[in-house]
Amino acid sequence: MEKNGVLLMDISVKEFQHISEADGLPLSALRAEPEDAAEVCGAAIIVHGMCEHKGRYEPFVRFLAERGYIVTIFDQRGHGGSVRDPEDLGYLYEGGYQAMLSDIHGMVIAAKAYACERTGRTDLPVAMIAHSMGTLCARCYLREHDDEIDKLVLLGCPSKATGAKAGLALVKGLIATRGDRARSKTVDFIVGGGFEKAFAKEHTQYAWTNSDPEQVRLYNEDPLCGYHFTLNGYKALIEMMILTYTEGGFTPRNKDLPIRFFSGADDPCAISKQKLGEAIRCLRKQGYQNTKGKRYPGMRHEILRERGKETVWNDILAFLQKDETSAPVESAGSQSDAE
Repeated sequence: MEKNGVLLMDISVKEFQHISEADGLPLSALRAEPEDAAEVCGAAIIVHGMCEHKGRYEPFVRFLAERGYIVTIFDQRGHGGSVRDPEDLGYLYEGGYQAMLSDIHGMVIAAKAYACERTGRTDLPVAMIAHSMGTLCARCYLREHDDEIDKLVLLGCPSKATGAKAGLALVKGLIATRGDRARSKTVDFIVGGGFEKAFAKEHTQYAWTNSDPEQVRLYNEDPLCGYHFTLNGYKALIEMMILTYTEGGFTPRNKDLPIRFFSGADDPCAISKQKLGEAIRCLRKQGYQNTKGKRYPGMRHEILRERGKETVWNDILAFLQKDETSAPVESAGSQSDAE
């Protein structure tokens, strides 16, 4: 099939279950891939954000699969179909963020094994693409398993939050009195209330996520989006925020890992160009010198669903397809922190 002068591959899309090694939780997953194994050029694992689900990514998943990638995405624990009971949306179970990282590692290993079995190749590049809360997961994941992936894409990255330790103390106190399954409007406001301020005149909840009102409407009407996180979920979120921006504590195995931040210029989660630059420099200080960022004017948080999303999709594709082995890496001092 040809589209806009690009020859697209026939693909298949299948849902499956992956059992978490952390606690046996069944994780709901989806895989899209070229029907002809000879056309496969790589694999990609997508790690979604907070209070959403894998189904929202299917158009982007198909986009990558039609261009040669075996793409795997799964509902993170406490999201979408990865719950033991519908009432558990926003509850990450006893393992907290460590279980989330274990789930991601299990999915990466399974995806690599599947790609090898399908193609007979052991040299296929593997990329991780993470959004929002997923970028916290991905950056924490690097501390243990950076040698399991070949490229990392970070979308809608939350910048370093001031008062994270105080917030964690508050959540732990509430858990002690109310239990970890409780939900708190106060914590909801502390963590995300400020995101709405810049767009208050639009009088629409979650307007901060997208400049396209139709996409905001779809999010607000989706029963698997926008629910209240439990205290258990917030504890994991804040712990990952703190760990993400903690310098040191590990030795990178894959210092040459190419990492790219892509952010909407109007994304309140990124806070500012300067704060996005701080996130980039944090990874460079950890040893990942091939780290750069790009901002998109007029876009907010969910750049994969924004107006002009095709530009973002193609930029990600170009990064995945780029041969980094022959490209010189600029020094940290000469790189643009966020275009």
